[in-house]
Amino acid sequence: MSTQEELEAGRFVHRAMQYLKSAFPQETKEMDDETLKNKLIDSCQVALEYGFDTEADMMLIVDLLWRLPEDYRNRPEYEWATEIMASEDMDNETKIDSLHNALALLTALQEEDAADPNKTEK
Repeated sequence: MSTQEELEAGRFVHRAMQYLKSAFPQETKEMDDETLKNKLIDSCQVALEYGFDTEADMMLIVDLLWRLPEDYRNRPEYEWATEIMASEDMDNETKIDSLHNALALLTALQEEDAADPNKTEK
């Protein structure tokens, strides 16, 4: 990696860490910078693994991953996330839209369930 690429990568990591601190204050308040950086890099690796390689796409995926439980890959109710990211039938823009729509729907359903104390589990 050239010096210029290293500088750009460093700037990206710095901006991303600042974003995560502002967007997820509860989740990041107990983390030191090294822990946050490592968690960010792990999220970026997932994004890269599924072909999200521009800074903009990567940050959209990082943001989404921070909204999912850490063990989302092992939970059936979150299978959609991996299925969408791995889809070969969609471009990255469509995948990102689909991911955010699915998360919004799941969040709405969870909020509805939490708000209705008379609702029984199926």
